[in-house]
Formats: sequence, structure tokens, C-alpha cells
Amino acid sequence: MAVMREENLKIEQDIRTPFRQKMRAYRFFLGLIWRSNRGLAFFRFSLLVAGSFLQPLEVYVFSLLISAITSGRMENAPLYLLIVIASYGSRRLVNEATYSKVMDWFERSTGFATQFAIFDHISKLDPEVLERKKIRRSLDFIRDELWRLNRLPDRTEWFIRSVLKLVFSLGLALVAPWWVTALVMFDALIQAANYWAESQSDLWAATWNSLEGRRFEYARYIFMMGKEFREMKLLGAAETFLGRVKLATRNIVARFKLAALRSLRNRLLLGVLHVAAYAIVLTVLGGRAFQGPEALAVLYIAINLFGLLGEALNGISSSVSQLSSDLGILVHVYDLFQVATEDDSGSRLPEQPLEIVFQDVAYRYPEAERDALSKLNLTIRENEHLAVVGENGAGKSTFLRLLSGLDQPTSGQILVNGKPLSAYRKSEWRRAFHLMLQNANLFQDFVRENLTYGAPRKKTRRAFGLEQGVKISGADSVIRDLPEGLGTFLGHWVAPPEVVAHQVSGGQEQKLLIARTLIHGGRIIGFDEPTSAMDALAETSFFDRLNQAMQGRGLIFISHRFSTVRRAPRILVFEQGRLVDQGSHDELITRHGKYAELYNEQAKWYA
Repeated sequence: MAVMREENLKIEQDIRTPFRQKMRAYRFFLGLIWRSNRGLAFFRFSLLVAGSFLQPLEVYVFSLLISAITSGRMENAPLYLLIVIASYGSRRLVNEATYSKVMDWFERSTGFATQFAIFDHISKLDPEVLERKKIRRSLDFIRDELWRLNRLPDRTEWFIRSVLKLVFSLGLALVAPWWVTALVMFDALIQAANYWAESQSDLWAATWNSLEGRRFEYARYIFMMGKEFREMKLLGAAETFLGRVKLATRNIVARFKLAALRSLRNRLLLGVLHVAAYAIVLTVLGGRAFQGPEALAVLYIAINLFGLLGEALNGISSSVSQLSSDLGILVHVYDLFQVATEDDSGSRLPEQPLEIVFQDVAYRYPEAERDALSKLNLTIRENEHLAVVGENGAGKSTFLRLLSGLDQPTSGQILVNGKPLSAYRKSEWRRAFHLMLQNANLFQDFVRENLTYGAPRKKTRRAFGLEQGVKISGADSVIRDLPEGLGTFLGHWVAPPEVVAHQVSGGQEQKLLIARTLIHGGRIIGFDEPTSAMDALAETSFFDRLNQAMQGRGLIFISHRFSTVRRAPRILVFEQGRLVDQGSHDELITRHGKYAELYNEQAKWYA
């Protein structure tokens, strides 16, 4: 048990965020809510104010009505009765409006507006920023905890409603005996303090961010997504994995049990104290109620004070504590918004043919012990067709990422027509040099939308049209085989029940990805192993069509199949992060270097 307490304490400490940071992030979030729909936000706030003072007003006027009735002074009774009815009716209408579907409308509109603001900001960041460890960790937390944003408007309203109710209830307490107010306040405060203490440690959030919590969530991902489950079955590892998950859940439940027993003990004790305080007030004031109408009215007010002040203080403590736990995500969101957006200023690319020069370029991945690419000196001209070869880890993909601008050199520089690549607008360079990454993916969407993401709105001489791009890539045969052609939906996760989703094979996916790359177009197009999932015949046929279509455009591709590589006019050979040779196939073979070694090794399998 002591070990479990220490683990709970450690987990809670790991996720605690300074209060000042939370408040700064909260103010930022409230600004997003206000800007998302000012009229709706003002309407909700008006309902909160009206709903908070009507009940104390009703209690006070009803006490006057009791006094008037019991004393026989009927001249003011009709007015009091009218006020009570009007107050009750207004409170009822306010409650109906507050908890109508308007609440859902408000919560959804503010939640979507906040999430869209996050997506919009991320879309404007430099891709390299997203690889930073701190940013990556924040994004992981935001993605996992994004559901909390939908609760924040409701928690905020709860807090405001409770504060306003406390203020108006304290006005009502002025007409009660001082000792009654003090006793009721003491009872309400210790109840609120207990709620605060319980909510200070969001055990589920803490558990979620522990290895055990993540392991349980990962189990849900594995057994419900299909792809990883197949691997688990092939390995025969399901029993072992589930054993670890079961142990993790046992430890998680043990933490909740410990917290539950502590909560049960405290609440029962405070419940006894509450009943004792209520009994004291009822006994003392109940005895005095026979002394006259005013004493009976005071008894009525005192009894209602227990509910009003207790509800207000408990609401404040509970809403603040729950807000405090939910505000953790806002701190990450706020920090994300402090990351400067990508600077897209700079020069326009020249219209004349591009000449790209690598001068002593080196790149080292964060926290890596050695350079992935070093001392690269190379000149590339716009209309060239280049092939890139080398063993795994030789630096081929890093070279293309640097050329695309996804990564920036650790040292050295890349010049385009004599000016640093960084001096040009990044958006223009991405349109000029378009790279299909090795691990590129299709989006969960219709085929037509998948192919035209990022495509120029107007036809340009540097982009292929939809029909041409599909034909060159070989995706025309894939589309013909799909049940709805270009209108087929790919991916099961996003597809609603009325849409029949479809999956494609690895080779089919690559053809569609190549088509998307060609439709996007560019002055130079780069491919990082675009045909790794195709058979040799399909690859050969594709490159025949591509080489013919790419005349007048630049082409750079990585491939491990030398039957394709040998066709390139110039071949770049990388080894252990260095460019060790370059030239045509025949030139490289006669040098008997690394290229000849790789070529001859592969040729053995076709002899």
C-alpha cells in the first residue's frame, strides 16, 4: 500500500503544472471562445447571471410571504406572491434555456472553433519544428487529451454560476443570525475543501500519461485496428501481450481503489458533520419559530442557506479543481501557439533553369551521435534525371529531405542559382521541387480528393492533369478495379456507416501516391523508393512512361533495383553518409567502386 501511495504521488507530480501557466493558458482559451461566437457567448453569460440571483431572491421574498401570512398582515402578501411566482417562472425559463440544445450548440461551436484554431496554427508551422522532441511531446498530449476541450466551456459556466450564486446567497445570509451564517459557511467550506482535495489529483489523467495507461490504450489500438493484430497473431504473442496489459490494468485499478476508499472515509465523516450542523440549526431556530412570524421566516431562510451556500461553495471548489485538471491541455495548446509560424518571406524563384549547389553540406539528426550526411558537394541542374543508390542508412533519404527543405543543413549551405535556398519563399520551393516521401500515405478520403490534394487550381505546364497523372503512374488500372472508381472512399476509420469504404494493396497505394505527386507537379520531382511495393514488370513499365513524360523536367529518384537505376543519365552513389561516386551506369561499372559492388551483388540473384 505504501508503494502504491508513492507511485500515485510520483504520477501526480509528473503532470502538475504551475497555476500561473494554467491561468495564462485559460485566458487565451476564453479569448478563443469569445471570438468563435460573440453573440452566443453573451447569451449564455446572461443566462448565468439571471439564473444565479433568482433563487436567493425567491427564497428571501418567500420568507417575507410566510411572515406576512402568519402575522395576518395581508396588505403586502399579493405583491410577495406575485414576485415569488415571477421569480420561480423566470428561473424555470432560464433553466430550460440554459440546459436546452443551445448548450450543445455552444459547447460544440466553441470546441470545434478551438480545435480548428489548433489545426490551422499547426498547418502554418515549419515541418522541421514538429520533429522537435518538446513539440512532439506536446502534440502527443494534445491529441490524446483533446476531448477535454469539449468540457471546458461547461466547467467554465459551472464556475461562473457558482461564484454568482455565492455572492447573491451571501446577501441573503445578512438577514440570518450571525452564528447560523458562520455554521453554514463552516460546513460548506469543509465540504468544498474535501471536493478540492479529491479533484486536485486527476488520477485518470495521471494514469493515462504513465506507461501502464499508455500500454492499455495501445492494446485497444492493436486489437481494434486490424493491421497490428495480424502481426500479433502471426507471432503468437497475444497471450504474452495481454498478460502485460492485465498487470497494467490491475495496478491502475489498485490506484483507483486506494483513492476511492480514502474518498469514502472522508465523505462519510463530513456527512455526519453536515447532519449535526443541520440538526443544531433546525433545533434552535425551530424552537424559536413559535415566538413569532419573523422567527419562522428566519428558520426558512436558514434551512435554504444550507443548500444555497453549500451548492455554491462546492460548485466553486469542484469546478475550479476540475478546470485545473483540464487546464493541463490548455498549457500545451498555449505553448504550441507561442511557436512562431513558418516564415514564408523571401525571393521569388527565378524563371530561368535552376541550378542547385550543395556546398560542404552536413546533417545530423537530433540526439544522433554522427552525421547522417557529411561533406556533400554536388551540383544539380533543373532538367537532369538522376538516380540515387546506396545501402540502407547511406544518407539517400536525408539528401532528398534536405533538397526538399523539410530539414535544414547542420552545416554548409544549399544554393539555388547562387542564392541560399533559405532566401527563397518556402511555399514556392515546395511547388518547384515536389518530393514523394518513402513512407507517404493516402488520406482517408475519396480517391479523387486524394489525388488532387495540393494540386494547382489552374492547369500549369509544370503539373500533370488528373487523367495524365493517373495514366503515367499506372493508377488508371487501380481506379478501374475500384467499385466506385474515383468516387471510392479509402479507409475505414473516417467513413460513415452509409459509405462503403475500401482498402487498396501496397502496390495499388503506391500507384495512387505517384499519381498524386505527378498531379501536384513541379519543376523537379523527387521520388524516394516509389515502386518498392511493385513487381519488377510494373516498375519497368512505370519508369518507361515516367522518363518519357518527364522530358524537360527534373527527376530525382531513389531505387534499390539496378534494372531501373541503370537507365538514369547520372547516378549518385552514397555510402555511410557521403557521396562517394557519380556518373552513368557504364562509367561507374568500369571504376569497380561501390556501385559496381552493389550492382554485381544484385545481379547474382538474376543469373
